[in-house]
Amino acid sequence: MQIAEMIDGPIRMVTFDLFDTLVVADPPGWVRFQKALTLAGLGDVPEIDNLRAYAIGQEFYTQENTATPIRDRGAEGILSFRRAITRVTLEALGLPADDETVQRVQGHFQDESQPNKTYTYVAFPEVQDVLKRLHKQKVLLGVISNADNDVTRLCLQAGFAEQMDIIVTSALVGWEKPDPRTFYAAIEPFNIPAGSVLHVGDQIGSDVIGSRAVGMAAALLDRYDHYTDDAAAAERVTSLMQLAEIVEEYNDSFA
Repeated sequence: MQIAEMIDGPIRMVTFDLFDTLVVADPPGWVRFQKALTLAGLGDVPEIDNLRAYAIGQEFYTQENTATPIRDRGAEGILSFRRAITRVTLEALGLPADDETVQRVQGHFQDESQPNKTYTYVAFPEVQDVLKRLHKQKVLLGVISNADNDVTRLCLQAGFAEQMDIIVTSALVGWEKPDPRTFYAAIEPFNIPAGSVLHVGDQIGSDVIGSRAVGMAAALLDRYDHYTDDAAAAERVTSLMQLAEIVEEYNDSFA
């Protein structure tokens, strides 16, 4: 589905998911998971298979987090969730997913739900150039993230916080994407109709379904070719630079 089919008039605002859209863990989650598999004695799997299985695990994370935010589950609930996401990822790889194997792999894997992480987050290399190009289009820019706290400091460290007109997190507003209220929290301060806003993210459940439900246009960022073009009611792009070019061409058609 193309942006022109989803939006009314020029794009006036572009909002971004944060994790795996603007920033990526260093090392990335799928790399850490492969290391955990190796240390657990399960060997190496093809990179493309690992990427796709990890994406399935992240979709599961979104579904579970939407139902009951992980941060609200308590220590035992978080531990149970961590085992569940590991099991889902192992099953997607066609590997054993019995309790013993899950526990062995989990013992070597540091995931996003754990405190005191030893990895950091960095901006994707294209982010600065993409934001500059979008600024030239005179569109507002925002971040809408499912996060346990304010991510402004992270955005500052990544080098793009000052380029954002608003930064919204689920922890601050009280609702997780795809809850419509999370998206409205980003656009209502500017009195912009949802039909003039494009949301960009890497998750179908939280980003595409959530933004489309409130009337926004959506772009599914698919850097690793997990999805087909018709996998979601969104414009599928493989890079943020491709997205910027589409916005430029679309908005220029109204000049």
